[in-house]
Formats: sequence, C-alpha cells, structure tokens
Amino acid sequence: MYNNELEVAKKAEQMLEASLRRKTSSFKDHVNRKENDPSLKDATAKAAVKRYISKKDGQKKKYYMRSLSIRMARHGFIQNYGVDTTRSGGERSRQEPKNTNYGFKSHTMKMKAQPFINEAVKDSKVIEFVMENVTRIRAENLLFEVKRLIENPGT
Repeated sequence: MYNNELEVAKKAEQMLEASLRRKTSSFKDHVNRKENDPSLKDATAKAAVKRYISKKDGQKKKYYMRSLSIRMARHGFIQNYGVDTTRSGGERSRQEPKNTNYGFKSHTMKMKAQPFINEAVKDSKVIEFVMENVTRIRAENLLFEVKRLIENPGT
C-alpha cells in the first residue's frame, strides 16, 4: 500500500519504463548509429510530482503527482506515429571515407505507424495503477481535511 503520491509516481515510472524496455529490447540498433547517439532501448519514464508544504500541519509535506511522461529519442515517436510527408531536397557532405558532397531531390516519405508506445503503456497497466492509488490517497486526504474542519471550525 502506498502512503503518498511520490511513492505512487516512483512505482509508475518503474512499471512504464520496464514495459518500454521490454518492447524496445527486440529492436535493432540503427545501422549508422554512433556511440553517443540515442537509442530507442534507452527509453525512460519520468513522473512530475509537486511538493507542497502545509503550514497548518506544522510544515508537513504533501506530494501531488502531476504527470507521467515518456522520454526517448525523437525517432521513436516518429516510428510510433508514422510519417506521411514530403521531404525537401538539399545538399549534404560526408567526411568519411573521403570528402564527398551530394545533393538529393525532394521526395515523399511514408512510414507506417508501429504503435509500440501505446502497447507498452497498455501492457504496463500503469494507467489503472495510478488511477486506483492516486484516487485512494486523495480521497483519504479529503476525508482527513473534512474531519479536521468539522472538529476545528476556526482553522
């Protein structure tokens, strides 16, 4: 049982990140990927939690979970949602194996969506977990505040 939303947020991060890693573990690395380039296998989950200090309760800290987000290289989101656009033409230069300049024409780019992010969220059951626990914690806090107001109407 979780006592505050900070604990729920940390567990939700773990659940979602583990599910994302399971989904992306079978992906191959990009062919031209350099050592420092981001990989889809490095996807993470990050929860935003707001801390409030209540002066009425003697500097007691309260935590409110605001959001849970997925962080990964942008090509992961492109792969998840797909692409149907026209890419503009231009010129590029390459230094290895020798200095080469080349041009390319504008062309259409179509990539079918591969909704692995949605599947990871669904498989992790993080939405149900957060809804259940945050609702319970906030309901308990609300009941506590109502009880406190009834017992001490002047505060």
